[in-house]
Amino acid sequence: MNGPHEQAERELETKTFDEDLLESCLRHAQGNENLARSYYLHRRTSELEGASEDPDRREKWPMLAPLLILYTLGTIGVLALVFGFLANRLGWW
Repeated sequence: MNGPHEQAERELETKTFDEDLLESCLRHAQGNENLARSYYLHRRTSELEGASEDPDRREKWPMLAPLLILYTLGTIGVLALVFGFLANRLGWW
């Protein structure tokens, strides 16, 4: 099976490319066709890779564990402060 880069190159060779994207790349390359071709291949390859990525394989909640740890430590800290304040006011120690 061909990868996204080969597919983008084949699009350019067979003239089935995205015309708007190629025009944008040509403007960005200031008329340099070789540079515009490189830009097109890079951008089109990244588009094709993004389309073929399986979203189920990605981690659903990448920040969940760090957030749970921080919230737990924060909750324990607040409870310790409240306990210390009450213990001091009520003369528990």
